[in-house]
Amino acid sequence: KVLVRSNGIATYIAKDIPYAAWKLGMLEDPFYYKKYAEQTNGRVLWETTLEKTGNKLDFTGEKVITVIDSRQSRLQKIITKIMSDFKSQEGAYFHLGYESVTLSAETAKTLGVDTVGKQMQMSGRKGIYVNADYVLDILGVKTYEEAKKRNPELDELSLVKISEQVAVGALRYAMIKQDLDKKITFDLTESLSLEGDTGPYIQYAYARAARILEKAETEPQFDVSFMDLVTEYELNLVKVIGKFDIQIEDAAKNLSPKIIARYCYDLAVTFNAFYEHVKVLTAENNSLINERLCIVYCFKETLAKALDLLGISSPSRM
Repeated sequence: KVLVRSNGIATYIAKDIPYAAWKLGMLEDPFYYKKYAEQTNGRVLWETTLEKTGNKLDFTGEKVITVIDSRQSRLQKIITKIMSDFKSQEGAYFHLGYESVTLSAETAKTLGVDTVGKQMQMSGRKGIYVNADYVLDILGVKTYEEAKKRNPELDELSLVKISEQVAVGALRYAMIKQDLDKKITFDLTESLSLEGDTGPYIQYAYARAARILEKAETEPQFDVSFMDLVTEYELNLVKVIGKFDIQIEDAAKNLSPKIIARYCYDLAVTFNAFYEHVKVLTAENNSLINERLCIVYCFKETLAKALDLLGISSPSRM
């Protein structure tokens, strides 16, 4: 494999080899770091700098997972082999490949690109792409309009916050739920649907649970026997909630965030069945009301944790 061309210009792989070694801590870090931005979750995003006024930070890890288009698999195999020759730990450098993202013809047209009825294949190197911020802006406008229609009493700040959370959730979930070895076709309208396998559908289930707890006159008390929970909808929801740890461990072991996405969807579907068939606030007696409130609370907390692992917010209103 050519590392440096005859004209002295280094190829991509020539740059990627020291980059991989740097990430694994095999090279002395020449960089300083300064704050680039604070993200919505409060975490700081750092950028590298050669200015000595910056901070010296350690971002090396025992294992590096490089998430790059599967079309780069051959080059990544070479880098993986080179890293394994220098790093004693097996599997220290790992390429997690994924297939490319296309836009549906309708979405491409909405974003100002006429593809003559065909899907739009994006390519960074060819300069064929759509800015993610622009996609989020379009999603944000659509979700804002829907949120305002459903919640006319909410102030502007609350509506903007909801629209941003739902827009990001729609885009992230549409990307994460896919098999890595299959091409992703992103569609704006489909991703925002409150029905089916979408981020907003899952977020809406969370909002439903939050609304039930908000309307309840008392906090759920967990020091009870739960012997009154006998319907299939109650028991099914308890079972799915109980799978949280197993699903997270499975996702981590297989480097597959899709597993968490599928779990979130299954959790939402099971809760919605419970919501449609089981009375909570108007149950027969206070004991049963409390036990069902406990289920709703556990669902809400579990779904929030799972969505957070996907970088998706859990809005209490939709």
